[in-house]
Amino acid sequence: MEEALAEAEQERPDIAEEGGGKAVASMPRPVWSGSLSLGLVNIPVKAVPLFREGRISFRMIHRKCNTPISFRRFCQEGEEVQKDEIVMGYPLQKGRYLVLERSEVDAVRPESSHVIELDRFVSFFEVDPHLFDKTYLMIPDRSEKAYSLLRLTMEKTGRAAVGRMTVSSRERIVLVHYYRDAVVATTLRYPEELLDPSPFPDLEGLPQPSSRELELALEIVDRLTGELDLHRYRDGYRERLEALVRSRMGGPVVEAAKKPRRQAHDLMDALRRTAQGLEDEKAR
Repeated sequence: MEEALAEAEQERPDIAEEGGGKAVASMPRPVWSGSLSLGLVNIPVKAVPLFREGRISFRMIHRKCNTPISFRRFCQEGEEVQKDEIVMGYPLQKGRYLVLERSEVDAVRPESSHVIELDRFVSFFEVDPHLFDKTYLMIPDRSEKAYSLLRLTMEKTGRAAVGRMTVSSRERIVLVHYYRDAVVATTLRYPEELLDPSPFPDLEGLPQPSSRELELALEIVDRLTGELDLHRYRDGYRERLEALVRSRMGGPVVEAAKKPRRQAHDLMDALRRTAQGLEDEKAR
């Protein structure tokens, strides 16, 4: 994918006002076009970010004149720096850098590619989800028949295709897989980028729970186990922020929600209280 993909990812869905003062978010648009390459088969596609960014974007503006704030670059000596005066510095130690020209760094960047090269199929559940980065919906681009075949094959087999692509001048691993009657592509982080928890001293020598504490904890988990329904969880801050924007467009003023501070309890006491609360709820 090209540099435009990285720029498009940074865009936030602005709240726009329709007739009647209703605020809506714009629909996502393709940020890349190319093809999925599987041997001699090429499937032209367009990529759309699978996620709508939940945040509301704001621009910093000057209260006095209502114009956007712009930024200038200054070095630590207080001098303003022009773009052509900036070089790349690789930190060696505090206050010391290996200086590289931007042209030297650009010379080793991979060229942007319009092809996602797929070379292996694996079970989707074989992939560590902690490596997942960003996911894009792949839309057929005058390739409906080949796209449909790939989609059905992935659905029937439960397999995902692993390949490579170039995003923002970075070579990335890509997992192309089936999702809700569509084909999507998820960029993966390299395994060496994943943090290993074992060196953290705070995780060493943790106290061993008592058998009764473990018994109560297992009981709580058992009582709270159920079907996954993420629609139960809401982004309260975003909803209040959207309501605030709407109210300033012409509506009631929204009061900030206050959440009472929870008191800390002894672990065993908290376990007992939770288990008892679940038991009482079950008896109703």
